[in-house]
This record gives sequence, C-alpha cells and structure tokens, in this order.
Amino acid sequence: MKKLCARGAAAKLAAVVLMAVLAMGALMLGFFMQGRRVRIAPARISCVGDSITFGFGLGNREEECWVSLLPALLADGCETGNYGLSGSCVLSDGSLPWLESPRAREFWAMEEDLVIVMLGTNDVADAAWDVERFESEYGELVERVQHKAGNPRVIVMLPPRIFASPALDETLVGEAIPAIRRVQERAGADLVDLYTLTMDHPEWFDDGLHPNAEGNEAIAACIADTIRSA
Repeated sequence: MKKLCARGAAAKLAAVVLMAVLAMGALMLGFFMQGRRVRIAPARISCVGDSITFGFGLGNREEECWVSLLPALLADGCETGNYGLSGSCVLSDGSLPWLESPRAREFWAMEEDLVIVMLGTNDVADAAWDVERFESEYGELVERVQHKAGNPRVIVMLPPRIFASPALDETLVGEAIPAIRRVQERAGADLVDLYTLTMDHPEWFDDGLHPNAEGNEAIAACIADTIRSA
C-alpha cells in the first residue's frame, strides 16, 4: 500500500513539473517574440485607391509607397497588390471613376484575404461632387468588394488631410469623411483614420496633397497596427 501511495505521489509530482516546464516555455516564447514581426492571417492584400495609394510624387514609388512597405511590417510571405489610380474617384459621373478603370478590372480578377480601400480625395474636388450620391456609391463599392471571390476582409481608410487647399479640406472633413464613416459602420468593415494621423504633419506632404517617403512610412505603420490588432 505504501508503494502504491509513493507511486501516486511521484506521478503527481511529475505532472506538476511538466506543467511548470510548459508554462515556462510559453513565457520564454512570448518574451522571444516581443518586438518581432507577427505572423497574421492575410497572405494577399489588395489596395484600392487614387494617387495616394499609387504613390504619386515619390522618387521610387514601387519601393517607397505605403502599399509596398506593408509586407515588411507584417508576416513573412505577405504580398500586396497596388490598384491605385491617380485622379480616380468614387462618383460614377466624376472625371475618372475608379470602378470603370483598367485597374478595377485587374482587381476583380484577383482573389485575396484583405482589401484596403481609400478614395474620396478627388471626389471632393470634382465638379460632380454630391455627398449623398458619394455615400451611396461608396457603400455599393465596399459591399461589392466584400462579396467578391474569397469574401475578403475590408479595411476602409479615411483620406489624409488636404494641406494644399483649406476649402477642399473643409469639404473632406465636413462631408466626405462622415459619409465614409457611415459606409464603414454599415458594412462592418475595419477603419484606419489617416486624417487624424496626418492632420498635424504638413512635413509629410511636399506638395500639400501627396505623402512623401516619410509620410508613406507613417501610413504603412498605422495600417499594420490596425491589421495586427484586429
């Protein structure tokens, strides 16, 4: 009987030791991963937008634009597709509707895990500007993206501040951004607020409209944080 009790106590002790070793291993792994890139779900990210997404004005846009910077901030093997088109807008009767462009046709042919959408800057400058129609057509675009092949997750981005034109910036803040927020909330999409991020940083915009290399780095970091936190 004493031998059985001793064996039982030894087994319990071994189990306790094993649990302690596993717990210590988990703590060490967590410490080791601090500050390192975190592997996330999206392996393919498509980015829809205008010249700010395209990387207009950069010395080497294919390397310096925020779309190209994202993979290094996320998981190994992550890929991004840039479907930004300079001058494009949401409004179907605007000067250059993104949905009617060759970039859009390329985008619909792809399948991805995550789609990032940022439009609206050109809309507020267009003669066809109408906030109600803008909100309706933006909502239709986001819904269509959500139901494309693979049912990707969607992030809607508020455009950055327009330093080059206080009048257009006023329209962006007072009309376009609230409309974009309503679209994002109804769609259940995630949100990245680039307006708040950039509002006190004119040094990130050499021409007052398009982010420079430093601005693109800040934008990429903000988007990466949103993806990781979600």
